[in-house]
Amino acid sequence: MTPSPLFIVLEGIDGSGTTTQAARLLAHLAARGRQACGTREPSTGPVGKLIREILLGGHSSEQGHTVHGDTMALLFAADRRDHLTREVEPQLAAGFDVVSDRYVWSSFAYQAQEADLPWVQQLARNLRKPDLTMLVDLPIEDAARRRSLAGRPIERYDADGYLAKVATHYRQLAAADPNALVIDGRPSMDEVTVLIAAAVDELLGFKAG
Repeated sequence: MTPSPLFIVLEGIDGSGTTTQAARLLAHLAARGRQACGTREPSTGPVGKLIREILLGGHSSEQGHTVHGDTMALLFAADRRDHLTREVEPQLAAGFDVVSDRYVWSSFAYQAQEADLPWVQQLARNLRKPDLTMLVDLPIEDAARRRSLAGRPIERYDADGYLAKVATHYRQLAAADPNALVIDGRPSMDEVTVLIAAAVDELLGFKAG
């Protein structure tokens, strides 16, 4: 029997390779004969676009004050609900697997560093749960090097000290979720792709070898 459409999420600190691996996972699902589509958070919707502008330093006050952490948590929560309604749920209903580059764990790991965690968790109540969440776990030094080599601009949450706390929180989230898997992000991109594909194949019922 063909498995129902799957909602799969890739999480990890900036530079861990989630965007690359999400694209490769889509290709793998297609090779397995699955209809699949990719998405991301912040989303491409109106709230998501605003968040991306803020992450790059936009919308600061004339005095140089950035958007408050509580406001960021609210924006991410609003974008997530819009993302689900606008993209994720319709695609799943149409029979497509959905692979999302980031989801609710990002708020727990990132926004909870500058806002109250129980409140951030309350903002995420009653959201659809992924069938599988994979944390691409990479040391912050390696992630910083990858961001630099890629020429990526510095964003709001890129400081090593901040990301160290985020990475720790991500690991705690993975340990507490029975539908989660930690993927070692230190090997080559191709090796990480193999690990992710194997985890999804298991979910789909494909036998190794």
